[in-house]
Amino acid sequence: MTIALNSIPMSIRKVSFEQAGKISIQLEDGRIFIVPLKYFPEIQKLPLEKRKKCTIVDDRTILFLHSDSVYHLEDFIGLESRWRER
Repeated sequence: MTIALNSIPMSIRKVSFEQAGKISIQLEDGRIFIVPLKYFPEIQKLPLEKRKKCTIVDDRTILFLHSDSVYHLEDFIGLESRWRER
């Protein structure tokens, strides 16, 4: 069974770095995605205190104060090619 990304309501509640070398993204529905930072070298380069300075925009986008990159929820769940479909 295939489920379209658009049919699943997903909103980011919280971003954290509690596990070394990983980013945790908690959704409003309680799901948590834990992803190795090695896939996001620009975030990995930031010291922990600078990583924590991020903002959630439009429920599915993460901006880091000390980074020029824009990250979408789909980047962290392996659907980065589909974020424009929202």
